[in-house]
Amino acid sequence: MIQIAELVGAVIRWILKSCKTSLKDEINGNLEATWDKSYMFENYLTGVLFAIILVGTVIIIFFV
Repeated sequence: MIQIAELVGAVIRWILKSCKTSLKDEINGNLEATWDKSYMFENYLTGVLFAIILVGTVIIIFFV
């Protein structure tokens, strides 16, 4: 589960950077960390945040 969150976070960050970096570097965490200790942890946080937003949106659309 953690690996999926890291992968999703890496892809989301790559898209947010307008695809200017290498997707391979994003996924492998070869770039310099900007928020915290490691780039992979940042990708994990981005993936978890994306999942929360996605689940919240689905709940609002289908149950409200």
